[in-house]
This record gives sequence, C-alpha cells and structure tokens, in this order.
Amino acid sequence: MISDEQRREAAASLRGSRGFFNSLPRTVLEPFIFDIFERVLECVGYTECNVFDYLADLVDRGECENVYDGSVQDSCDNGFLCSVCGCKVEDEEHYRVSGVWNYCPQCGRKVRHG
Repeated sequence: MISDEQRREAAASLRGSRGFFNSLPRTVLEPFIFDIFERVLECVGYTECNVFDYLADLVDRGECENVYDGSVQDSCDNGFLCSVCGCKVEDEEHYRVSGVWNYCPQCGRKVRHG
C-alpha cells in the first residue's frame, strides 16, 4: 500500500524534474522517450510489479467498506472498521465518534456507502 508520504515524495520528485524535461531539445522528443520514462519511474520510486497499476495506485487510493459491527457488546454507535487495512475507530472516554465515514483515517481509501 502506498502511503500519503510516498505520494508527496513522488510528487515533489516529479516537480523537481521539470529542469530535466526543460533541458531536452525543443525538437522531436521521440529519441528521448525512454529517458523520460526512466526518469518518471525513478521519481515515483517504482521498483517492481505492473507499472500501470503502480502509477494508478499513486493517484487513486481505492475504496473500502466500513465493516464495523455495532451489534457486538460494548460497541459504539458510530464505529469504523476498514475492510482493507483493519483500522478501527471507536468512542473513547469523554469523546463521542460522530459524523459520516467518507475516508479511512489510516489508509485514506474512500468508504463505499450502501
């Protein structure tokens, strides 16, 4: 799973490579396409797996479901349990969990609703 920190580092590295791209001759880029591709992979920290899946994971965190079982004894009214990473959030003493779970607080995936 790609973390937000890795996403920010990849974005900063890509932005830092503007000079590389700007240094290329302003003619046809075709002879430099492999150099450009290699630079992009280096910037995003790609090492293995399908490169398209890896790049897609940098952009889209994916989805999860709230699988919290509120019927279990001592469960809270508005708990959260991520179906992907297992992050669990429940009421704490003097603090009531409220609102709608739109994103997992740990992995950042968008929570599918109904």
